[in-house]
Amino acid sequence: MKWEADTCEETFRDDVKNYYGFENKFGWNIMLNSYYVLDDTELAKASFIKFQLQGPYRHKDTGERYLCLYGLLNSVYQQKIAIDNLVEIFKVPNSKLISKPLNNCAIIILRNKIAAHPSNYSLAKEDSEHKFDVYEISRPDLDSDSITLLRNQNHFEKYDLIEILKEFDDQIENILELITTKIIKKIFNNNGKYYQNLDELKQIRDGAIICGDEIIRFK
Repeated sequence: MKWEADTCEETFRDDVKNYYGFENKFGWNIMLNSYYVLDDTELAKASFIKFQLQGPYRHKDTGERYLCLYGLLNSVYQQKIAIDNLVEIFKVPNSKLISKPLNNCAIIILRNKIAAHPSNYSLAKEDSEHKFDVYEISRPDLDSDSITLLRNQNHFEKYDLIEILKEFDDQIENILELITTKIIKKIFNNNGKYYQNLDELKQIRDGAIICGDEIIRFK
């Protein structure tokens, strides 16, 4: 919005690269894509929270439940990739340490087990008799809005989708806060309305209530 095409000596992407401190001009494309992906996939997550695996039409259709489950898991994974890309282009310190809890979230592990590698999940358990494990979804449990996996036709694993989705959301919110804090510090030197808005969001996440100019904190 601020870019002056008539007076600028460089291209738009050159100016954006310098403005945000990207390593190259393609950082602009990666940033836009990441935020668009986060926005789109939040719609999928919100639909799941509202309607669960039965979907908005509430048909007794097992196939639709599989579609909802796979759609949720892959939406979450797309968010993980988008977050990883933002961490990379904004050069957030300790990126590997930051990404580790996100990669270890139960919903990401569940996605890898049943929506990506159900027939050859490579991180085999110690009691596995082969170099990889195989997973199946319990269809009767799925029809009851529960997720139970059968590993190697012998071991059961149960998952609470709402609970593990919240764990994932907490992780991406933490990382987005780090990214946004770095952007605001670089561009606005921690001043102005954007810094104030971010500070208010942090306080709300910590349990505070903001009423006009008053901030109510709870111990």
